Amino acid sequence: MKIKPEDIEFVDKAKSFTSRVGTDAVLLLVGSRAAGFDDSWSDLDMWVVGDKAQLSSDELGQYERGKALFVDRGDYEAHWTFFDKDDLLSILRDYPDEKMWIVLTSKVLFGNRDTASALQDECRRYPRTIVEQKLKWHFGRYWSSLGPLNAGARGRPETGFLMVGMVMEHLCKLCCLAEGKPFPYAKWLVTVAQDTTLGRRVHPFMSRAIFGIDDFLHPPQGKHYKELVPLKELRDTKEVVLATLKELGWFCSWLVNIDEAVADTMNEQRNKLPEVHAF
Repeated sequence: MKIKPEDIEFVDKAKSFTSRVGTDAVLLLVGSRAAGFDDSWSDLDMWVVGDKAQLSSDELGQYERGKALFVDRGDYEAHWTFFDKDDLLSILRDYPDEKMWIVLTSKVLFGNRDTASALQDECRRYPRTIVEQKLKWHFGRYWSSLGPLNAGARGRPETGFLMVGMVMEHLCKLCCLAEGKPFPYAKWLVTVAQDTTLGRRVHPFMSRAIFGIDDFLHPPQGKHYKELVPLKELRDTKEVVLATLKELGWFCSWLVNIDEAVADTMNEQRNKLPEVHAF
């Protein structure tokens, strides 16, 4: 694995740190470079996974405050984050998609490869019941976000742009979850989604929606709002999504009674609202 000359000194410091946080500790390359999505702007992002009992008292205090210890080179272009192995395993057992994707695409730079394998094995165990819960939620959000798209045709292009983004976000997450895969953070969401069965089918619709976004800024005269490119293209994904999910083995009641998925999404949002106390 090639490390840029300007990064060698910082990587050596990360290796030294890894050596003192336990015999099972491992230094992982994560993010863009690990996933093969790097370009000239990509930073050097690493994780150290080890034993928090080996940290100094100051380091442990910082770690306990945020359940991570972040060390930057000073230019925001190279850094590592320390996680205690047991704490990280506990986090992964709650199936946090972005972190699971980071672990699965990580590469070992130094240290105990068995630790890295154990972490990746944990991320491959994605129970179908958990995937279905996630899939149902993002399906409900995708479906319910299609309606407000017409705001862009009503002289509110900013809202139209926002809703296009919401539809595409949940659609891309559906693409990954439909195959039992965790999705990455937003920066690489479209790229990863494209490499799935559903993603290959809906990506042309998303591309046409984006390249037709001028319809929101300058609505064509005499054209019904339903025919504006972003609305038409994204709404035309509905049948593709339903057919592909069934093809992939998702025979769920909420794909027949779609209101069930939408209602559950709304209920979950309400359940997350903070309590309001009268004074």
